[in-house]
Amino acid sequence: MFRRILPLAVILSIVGAICPAPARAVSTQSEIEMGRMSDEQIVETNVIETDPLLNAYVQKIANNVWREVARKDVPYNIKIIKDTEVNSFATLGGYVYINEGLIDFVQSDDELAGVIGHETGHIERRHVLTMQSKAQALNLLFGVAALFSPIIYQFGNLMEAGAVAKISRADELQADRTGLQLMSRAGYDPDAMETMLAHLNALGNAHSDLVTKYLEDHPDPGARVNHLLGYPELNPKDVTEQQLLVQALNDRERARYEYSAVKFQNILKTDPGNAEALLGLGQDQLALGFPNKSEQTLAEAAQKGGTQERDLANARIAALQQMEVQHVNLTQPNLGQLRGLLADAQASQAQANTEIGARRDEGRDQLKQINARFDALQYEVPDFSAINPPHGSRLEAILKNINVMSRSINSALADSSESINGVGSLEKNKESGLLRDSRDILNEMQAPLDTTPIPTDSLAVLPSYPSMFTEMRAADSDMIRSVDAARAGLTIMDQGLGDLDAFFKDLNNVHLNFQGDISQYQYNQLAPQVQQLATTFNNAATAASQADQLFNMARTRQLSTRITLLGLGTSPQRYATLQYALMKRFGMDGVPYEEMLHDGLTPGDVTVATILAADIKSDPTEILDEAVRTKKSPVDVANEHGMHAWPLEIFTGLIYLDYTDDPTKELSTT
Repeated sequence: MFRRILPLAVILSIVGAICPAPARAVSTQSEIEMGRMSDEQIVETNVIETDPLLNAYVQKIANNVWREVARKDVPYNIKIIKDTEVNSFATLGGYVYINEGLIDFVQSDDELAGVIGHETGHIERRHVLTMQSKAQALNLLFGVAALFSPIIYQFGNLMEAGAVAKISRADELQADRTGLQLMSRAGYDPDAMETMLAHLNALGNAHSDLVTKYLEDHPDPGARVNHLLGYPELNPKDVTEQQLLVQALNDRERARYEYSAVKFQNILKTDPGNAEALLGLGQDQLALGFPNKSEQTLAEAAQKGGTQERDLANARIAALQQMEVQHVNLTQPNLGQLRGLLADAQASQAQANTEIGARRDEGRDQLKQINARFDALQYEVPDFSAINPPHGSRLEAILKNINVMSRSINSALADSSESINGVGSLEKNKESGLLRDSRDILNEMQAPLDTTPIPTDSLAVLPSYPSMFTEMRAADSDMIRSVDAARAGLTIMDQGLGDLDAFFKDLNNVHLNFQGDISQYQYNQLAPQVQQLATTFNNAATAASQADQLFNMARTRQLSTRITLLGLGTSPQRYATLQYALMKRFGMDGVPYEEMLHDGLTPGDVTVATILAADIKSDPTEILDEAVRTKKSPVDVANEHGMHAWPLEIFTGLIYLDYTDDPTKELSTT
């Protein structure tokens, strides 16, 4: 309901600059200035993510893509909007915006590079500036059929500002083509653009609300995939075996173990003697927990390769054969005790499900009631569509306060909805959300305990079970508190709606003087009201943001547990693959294997601590020492250090996907 739009003055100034002059008549400097003006308003009416690590991550990928652009005179700029919707858009003069929900949605750096490449393609091709009429400019640039004030817009009458919501199909496909070229030249895997669109297509077919906005703004992803497959970067007839090998080696270099393993296997289907592919696959198989297969594959590489490949393969085989010699003996826990702890964790989850269910249902009722009240308030909103408030005027000050208020409302509703709806349910045939994820994790942990004899690989993970059970119970607690905080935010918001109604009625009675401003008396009447409303809705947004923090802490705990369940702590060799992945992404490799075991830590703990250390410019050892000393999870330590839990969850998920992201399975499923 609460989406963002550029104020009327900016719309008019940009449209006036664009129309009716043709695109080629608009200078780059003018385009940049128009983009800067729109950026000011987008920043003013949206919550911009400030987490340094997430911004650095997105900026690095964007910079890699932008090194390949043709328009070198455009100062490209990217911002992350704190919004759960899966969407992105570009305006003028190099400004690109990525929703945090989209960053959470993509499964690799490569997929994000494809998104940034696509939006950059719109700017490279000057699509916004190639519109032929004023009506088209308004429709394409802002997705509106008429001009309304930002007040009108905040109550659902206009579409999201800055989004190129009605771009023609031809322009979208051209942006895809340009984006594919840019991300490929920057060294990213072109297949990721296909998997990204396939994921979107799957969610769109499932009528997911998360991608509703994206599907409004862009053509059908399935059709775009079919079109992409005709381009040389993705057409099997045009892609040589050497190009595929380079892609696979690049994926391997970035620690995308499962992804590169699939590519190496595909190469070997048509060229079984490719020694480079065998070497790469052998390394991936170790990371993925198949040391015996790894040794066999490396032996085949030594047999079929030249001198260099043979020497490398033999060195790696020797390292594999030292695994048992170097292996640190892990103390085997009491199986009866573990089964008891599992039963406790399952009981905790059942209790959490009961408590969350009642709270969730009440929260959904609150959301419905608040949305109904906002719908009714639409008719109270005054129409300032024909007014351009003078700069520095009292009216402009009132409107700016309304923008602040609206931004808080947007944030509070989004965060509350995410927490209330995202916890999900364990109701039969309706299992969903975090509750389903927790159940699946506990079932995965139970499986080896029900097996006789317990597989060797599983036995090596069992010592980490007690800490993982503790983490899962903490996730249950986070979910309960998240829903409570979300409902508290909605209660505060509901209390402010009566005052908002009264404010709009007073606002409807204002009269503008010949200067287009309101009188000092009217301002004195309105200013305290709007400032109080801004404070009320800011308090609601603060409560809802705490709900969002707890929600994403629960998600991070689940991912930390999943990383440990991969078995990365079962040998120093497998743990080294995690250290390599952490080093590639964050510039630090956690702590030594023996130190992890000595302190009773898990690979998931090390992953979270390394991410936090990178975010606050600390050292993983210091973070883990604090966790051990205070007997707290690294997730809790991150929260106490003020790290936003959503970026923490995103990066933990990317590490997990290094080991589990199978493009072949995804594409066949979607």
